[in-house]
Amino acid sequence: MPAATMTEEPSARLIEQRVRNRIYEILEILADCDNGVDLVGISGYLNLFEDFVHRPSVESGTSALSRDERAIVLEIADFLEAACAATPDFTKAEFVESSWPRRIAPKARDARLLFLQRGLFSEAFEEAEPGQRLAWSAS
Repeated sequence: MPAATMTEEPSARLIEQRVRNRIYEILEILADCDNGVDLVGISGYLNLFEDFVHRPSVESGTSALSRDERAIVLEIADFLEAACAATPDFTKAEFVESSWPRRIAPKARDARLLFLQRGLFSEAFEEAEPGQRLAWSAS
Protein backbone atom coordinates (compact mmCIF):
# COMPACT_ATOMS: atom_id res chain seq x y z
CA MET A 1 0.00 0.00 0.00
CA PRO A 2 1.45 3.41 -0.88
CA ALA A 3 2.41 5.88 1.81
CA ALA A 4 -0.39 8.20 2.91
CA THR A 5 -0.40 11.72 1.60
CA MET A 6 -0.85 14.68 3.90
CA THR A 7 -4.53 15.02 2.88
CA GLU A 8 -5.50 11.40 3.57
CA GLU A 9 -7.24 10.55 6.80
CA PRO A 10 -5.08 8.45 9.12
CA SER A 11 -6.09 4.83 9.53
CA ALA A 12 -7.83 3.63 12.69
CA ARG A 13 -4.60 1.84 13.65
CA LEU A 14 -2.51 4.98 13.26
CA ILE A 15 -5.01 6.93 15.38
CA GLU A 16 -4.77 4.26 18.10
CA GLN A 17 -0.96 4.47 18.00
CA ARG A 18 -1.17 8.25 18.40
CA VAL A 19 -3.66 7.91 21.27
CA ARG A 20 -1.26 5.55 23.06
CA ASN A 21 1.54 8.09 22.60
CA ARG A 22 -0.68 10.89 23.99
CA ILE A 23 -1.52 8.72 27.00
CA TYR A 24 2.21 8.27 27.59
CA GLU A 25 2.72 12.05 27.46
CA ILE A 26 -0.04 12.55 30.02
CA LEU A 27 1.55 9.89 32.23
CA GLU A 28 4.68 12.07 32.16
CA ILE A 29 2.62 14.95 33.58
CA LEU A 30 0.95 12.77 36.22
CA ALA A 31 4.30 11.23 37.21
CA ASP A 32 5.69 14.72 37.82
CA CYS A 33 3.46 15.04 40.89
CA ASP A 34 2.86 18.64 42.02
CA ASN A 35 4.86 20.01 39.07
CA GLY A 36 2.40 18.28 36.74
CA VAL A 37 -0.45 20.18 38.39
CA ASP A 38 1.53 23.41 38.01
CA LEU A 39 2.13 22.64 34.32
CA VAL A 40 -1.47 22.00 33.24
CA GLY A 41 -3.58 23.30 36.12
CA ILE A 42 -6.01 21.31 38.23
CA SER A 43 -8.57 20.93 35.44
CA GLY A 44 -5.96 19.73 32.96
CA TYR A 45 -4.44 17.39 35.52
CA LEU A 46 -7.79 15.79 36.25
CA ASN A 47 -9.27 15.80 32.74
CA LEU A 48 -6.53 15.43 30.09
CA PHE A 49 -6.21 11.71 30.73
CA GLU A 50 -9.95 11.16 30.40
CA ASP A 51 -9.95 12.63 26.90
CA PHE A 52 -7.79 9.75 25.70
CA VAL A 53 -8.62 6.88 28.05
CA HIS A 54 -12.40 6.80 27.83
CA ARG A 55 -12.51 5.71 24.22
CA PRO A 56 -14.40 2.61 23.10
CA SER A 57 -11.18 1.06 21.77
CA VAL A 58 -9.37 1.44 25.09
CA GLU A 59 -12.30 0.31 27.19
CA SER A 60 -12.93 -2.72 24.94
CA GLY A 61 -9.27 -3.68 24.71
CA THR A 62 -8.93 -3.11 20.94
CA SER A 63 -6.50 -0.17 21.11
CA ALA A 64 -2.72 -0.18 20.64
CA LEU A 65 -2.39 -0.67 24.40
CA SER A 66 -1.24 -4.04 25.65
CA ARG A 67 -3.43 -5.83 28.21
CA ASP A 68 -1.14 -4.71 31.06
CA GLU A 69 -0.98 -1.13 29.78
CA ARG A 70 -4.76 -1.00 29.50
CA ALA A 71 -5.18 -2.31 33.05
CA ILE A 72 -2.84 0.24 34.62
CA VAL A 73 -4.27 3.09 32.53
CA LEU A 74 -7.82 2.26 33.62
CA GLU A 75 -6.59 2.03 37.22
CA ILE A 76 -5.11 5.53 36.95
CA ALA A 77 -8.36 6.77 35.39
CA ASP A 78 -10.20 5.45 38.47
CA PHE A 79 -7.67 7.24 40.71
CA LEU A 80 -8.25 10.50 38.84
CA GLU A 81 -12.04 10.12 39.03
CA ALA A 82 -11.78 9.57 42.79
CA ALA A 83 -9.50 12.61 43.13
CA CYS A 84 -11.96 14.71 41.14
CA ALA A 85 -14.90 13.57 43.29
CA ALA A 86 -12.98 14.18 46.52
CA THR A 87 -11.80 17.68 45.54
CA PRO A 88 -14.72 19.24 43.62
CA ASP A 89 -14.06 22.91 44.31
CA PHE A 90 -10.40 22.88 45.33
CA THR A 91 -8.00 25.51 44.16
CA LYS A 92 -4.75 24.31 42.62
CA ALA A 93 -2.94 24.87 45.93
CA GLU A 94 -5.60 22.97 47.90
CA PHE A 95 -5.45 20.12 45.40
CA VAL A 96 -1.66 19.87 45.72
CA GLU A 97 -1.97 19.92 49.52
CA SER A 98 -4.62 17.18 49.37
CA SER A 99 -1.90 14.60 48.56
CA TRP A 100 -3.74 13.30 45.50
CA PRO A 101 -0.86 14.16 43.13
CA ARG A 102 1.58 12.35 45.45
CA ARG A 103 -0.70 9.31 45.52
CA ILE A 104 -1.20 9.23 41.74
CA ALA A 105 2.44 9.89 40.74
CA PRO A 106 3.90 6.48 41.71
CA LYS A 107 1.26 4.61 39.69
CA ALA A 108 1.85 6.97 36.75
CA ARG A 109 5.60 6.29 37.00
CA ASP A 110 4.92 2.54 36.97
CA ALA A 111 2.70 2.96 33.91
CA ARG A 112 5.31 5.09 32.16
CA LEU A 113 7.93 2.37 32.69
CA LEU A 114 5.51 -0.25 31.41
CA PHE A 115 4.90 1.80 28.24
CA LEU A 116 8.64 2.23 27.72
CA GLN A 117 9.18 -1.54 27.80
CA ARG A 118 7.51 -1.61 24.38
CA GLY A 119 8.47 1.90 23.33
CA LEU A 120 6.42 4.52 21.56
CA PHE A 121 4.68 3.97 18.25
CA SER A 122 5.29 5.86 15.04
CA GLU A 123 3.05 8.86 14.46
CA ALA A 124 3.44 8.52 10.68
CA PHE A 125 2.92 4.86 9.79
CA GLU A 126 1.25 1.75 11.14
CA GLU A 127 3.29 -0.61 13.27
CA ALA A 128 2.49 -4.05 14.68
CA GLU A 129 4.64 -3.12 17.69
CA PRO A 130 6.82 -0.06 18.22
CA GLY A 131 9.64 -0.20 15.70
CA GLN A 132 8.00 -2.99 13.65
CA ARG A 133 6.38 -1.43 10.61
CA LEU A 134 3.42 -3.31 9.21
CA ALA A 135 4.19 -4.83 5.83
CA TRP A 136 1.38 -4.73 3.31
CA SER A 137 0.92 -7.73 1.08
CA ALA A 138 0.01 -7.24 -2.58
CA SER A 139 -3.53 -8.45 -3.11
